[in-house]
Amino acid sequence: MGNHNSFNLNHKEQLQSARMNSFNKDPTLGMLPMEKLGKLLVQKSLEEDSINGIGCGVFKRYLFPQYPEMARKLFAYLVTSSGGPASSHVISYSNFKTQTERLLSVLADDRQVLMYVTMYADGKEEIDQDQFRDLLLAVYKLAMDHYPESPQSCRYIFKTIQAVVDSAFHKKLTLKVGYLTNWILQHCPRLIVLLHRYIVHILSTGYRSVIEKCPYSKPNENEPNDLELTTPVLEKENEFKTEKNPLLPLSQVWILSTTLPALYTQPILHSKPTPNCFNTQNFLSKFLDFSCPSHWTLLYNSNQHGIGSNRFLHHVLSYRGPTLTFLRGDEGVLFCMGATTEWRESHQYWGGDDTIILQLLPYYKVINRGPKSMYLNTSIRGYAKGIRAGSDPRNPSIQVDDSFQHVTHCGIPYKLESIEVWGCGSPKNREIQLDIKNWQIKEAEKNRTLKMTSKEWLDHPDRYLLELAGRQTYSTS
Repeated sequence: MGNHNSFNLNHKEQLQSARMNSFNKDPTLGMLPMEKLGKLLVQKSLEEDSINGIGCGVFKRYLFPQYPEMARKLFAYLVTSSGGPASSHVISYSNFKTQTERLLSVLADDRQVLMYVTMYADGKEEIDQDQFRDLLLAVYKLAMDHYPESPQSCRYIFKTIQAVVDSAFHKKLTLKVGYLTNWILQHCPRLIVLLHRYIVHILSTGYRSVIEKCPYSKPNENEPNDLELTTPVLEKENEFKTEKNPLLPLSQVWILSTTLPALYTQPILHSKPTPNCFNTQNFLSKFLDFSCPSHWTLLYNSNQHGIGSNRFLHHVLSYRGPTLTFLRGDEGVLFCMGATTEWRESHQYWGGDDTIILQLLPYYKVINRGPKSMYLNTSIRGYAKGIRAGSDPRNPSIQVDDSFQHVTHCGIPYKLESIEVWGCGSPKNREIQLDIKNWQIKEAEKNRTLKMTSKEWLDHPDRYLLELAGRQTYSTS
């Protein structure tokens, strides 16, 4: 018994001694993440740049090495928010801790957007086109850099971004930051959230990247060393690459994901997330759950399947999930209609609360949102024919005539050049549609080879038509 007690005492003393030694080696143990990060950045600034406080250079090198311009603007925002001049390249530990904790706090959507618009306006009350373009490019680069297979790029990105800038600025050179904030909330409500969550994550876990480069300490082996971000991959990805002039470039998919309701962009988790495991899918579901859609399936492409109401109906009907329909007209116009439910023919307008109508080119804007905004009729007599979209049946925002030759917006007709319809539901929605199509084909084959008795043929109207045409018919009894 005595030996056992003395062993326990010695073991406790050894554990306590080990804790004291590790604390002496790493003075940040027991601190909160922001305290850890601040102390380590102060130490690095003194060692590398001979600066008392936290230097902008160390801030960029250790936290945002891939995005130095974004880091510079963020650092300047932290400095000015604490009362310092925007030109300062140093911030004190206490001010850094206060401002980063404020940034990490829960912010309302409007305050969050206003903060980043102000950041890219360099703290001024007005923002110019170039500064807004820099903000858009920063979010786009962040999304594309963390594509799961490899970083992606899109040759149409500048055209896509210019459509957003032109729509927001209305040919003005500058805008009030408050006005641009309201415009973003109306037309791209989820534009800033990805950027904000990324910055919050880096600030919360950034002390690890600093510790890795410190000689006195190593990161916990049970904690992830690197942040692995992924942007869900679109199905039918080759469709974007094989087309010489694709209707839906990747940059437009990205900007749409900042506007569309989650119904159209929810990623699919291919493995069930485990609550106690940090993995990519777990991280996606909680952190980047709306980067880019992961499950859009091409249902109809007029360039491949032919243009016309019958071709549209054949490929689109029976898909029981949300869809996005893209209409390209001459003069470079491009429209998008988001339908929450399957397409159906009716003399009434239909659609759920998340129904949305947008213009993508030459100006990017939301035209209409709300229920009962979709209309399709090709066969019901006495009612308007074609496709219509909008909240006012007497004055629809978008019209496609029954011959599928023209698309009309604001009373201006454009020649309809192409149509694409993408299914945004689960793979099961597509499987059900294909099953229905196969059943319809089998039923049509059965009806085509229907056997008749001689008596039925004698009274069949087709027999009389053949005889009127001069063709003799025979029957065996």
